[in-house]
Amino acid sequence: MKKISTIVLSALIAGTLSCAAAAAPHAHSGHPQQKPHHPHAPAPIPPHDDAVLKKLSQETEGVTLEDLRYAYRNAQKKDSIINAMNRPGEAKPWYEYRKIFIVPKRIADGKNFMKNNRAIFKKAEDRYHVAPEIVASIIGVETFYGQQMGKYRVLDALYTLGFHYPKRADYFSHEFANFVKLTKQQGWMYSETLGSYAGAMGMGQFMPWSYLKWAVDFNNDGHKDLFHNNADAIGSVANYFDSHEWHYGEPVTVRVYPRDTARVERLLGNGTKPDITVGELRKLGVSVPHEYDNDLRCKLFKFEESAGTWSYYAGFHNFYVITRYNKSPLYARAVYELSLEISGKTSDYYDDDRHHTPHHGGHAPAPKPPVKPAPAPKYPVKPHDGHHRR
Repeated sequence: MKKISTIVLSALIAGTLSCAAAAAPHAHSGHPQQKPHHPHAPAPIPPHDDAVLKKLSQETEGVTLEDLRYAYRNAQKKDSIINAMNRPGEAKPWYEYRKIFIVPKRIADGKNFMKNNRAIFKKAEDRYHVAPEIVASIIGVETFYGQQMGKYRVLDALYTLGFHYPKRADYFSHEFANFVKLTKQQGWMYSETLGSYAGAMGMGQFMPWSYLKWAVDFNNDGHKDLFHNNADAIGSVANYFDSHEWHYGEPVTVRVYPRDTARVERLLGNGTKPDITVGELRKLGVSVPHEYDNDLRCKLFKFEESAGTWSYYAGFHNFYVITRYNKSPLYARAVYELSLEISGKTSDYYDDDRHHTPHHGGHAPAPKPPVKPAPAPKYPVKPHDGHHRR
């Protein structure tokens, strides 16, 4: 989804992203990739790495050991990728982070993106019951609506991180194998498939496993193209959020006001999943707008609004769902605020600094039948246990 972040954030800051056209692979009639003639015997693969490839070939359906060895030998280690991984953008304070995403051009382009794809967003909203402005905002934060999808060969990124970045080697080596599987499915050429320095691809920056699991052919043309096809990209992001149980029309986050911040510090951290009720917050002296029921579950977060000045927010279930796309609370708040700017729903949010959370969606879609919760993925969807692009 998989599909980091954001993972794109550090790349944006470092200026590592290139034009979207350069990032997009093209299908080659669905045939296996042409293997060039090697006049000399290929270099031997280190025993440890070959053992990893053997294990991956056993775990990854549709991929042979020969496929993995071929991909391994055609990949190149890139130190710039490791350097990018080691400077996480989410370490920035909110007041600096916000300036990257909540800016006039990204807002204006988002409005145009929704306007130009109105029918697609309507179809996705009706099918998946996910707020269209959230879907647009994800694509806006990740790739500036498809304008900046990355300049690294995905093969090189996943090889570098899977075999030369020990602290995340297990995750990225599996994504390396998933990418080999994906290229076989889609008929892509390794040399033409570009993405982020973490190997995330397309308008929504899906990791290979997320692409395999959640990408959809939303315009029914026989391809799942998240690089060139707005319908597939919009539908796939909406599908991801639906699969992670987005609650249509429910709140995302609201600003709250602790009387004694020391009493609530213990509630901060420990993930992003709601772990307390609004009523329990109120008992701790936290002022929450009256329209939020006591039994509503939430998670408390704090953000640095300016140097040394902090604000507190209650993040509800839908805030948590955004962090399934990228685990950073900064990312989730940026996505939500950009969605409000794009959709013109900011008045309540910013009114009197109360930050009331408006309900998403301009109309009621067709009733949605009950569905079983999506099963937990075998591997983390994102490189940072929920952060899928870096």
